[in-house]
Amino acid sequence: MLQNFPIEIVSNIVSLLIIVLIIIKFVSYKKKVSVIDGLYKLEEENKLSNNDKEFIKSNLLEYEILHEKQIGFNKFMYPAFILVAGIFFIYFDFAEAMIHINILVVAFIYLYIKKIHYKNYIELLKGIKI
Repeated sequence: MLQNFPIEIVSNIVSLLIIVLIIIKFVSYKKKVSVIDGLYKLEEENKLSNNDKEFIKSNLLEYEILHEKQIGFNKFMYPAFILVAGIFFIYFDFAEAMIHINILVVAFIYLYIKKIHYKNYIELLKGIKI
């Protein structure tokens, strides 16, 4: 039974799971941006409390750290992606390898989106004058 199981299904399922992670990341991003938008409105009205200012400072530091970690992780993963792609081309014929490389492309997009989100959080928080 497992001998006839197409491995392309596993590849497609993993790709779909990563796409679900991208969608979850996007929804989370929209929620956090709406919170930052609320802080912008408070800043325009000069109603930022000390808790809001502390929230901004702590989140700015947190996202700067997360951004740097994400940049380092991405630099680590690029050679790993190339290695895995090479393994796919060695063990599978070209057409089948291209199907499996779909996982690498979607994973690369996910990592890049995380890096962009952290950078955007930092820029938005820096835009609030405290």
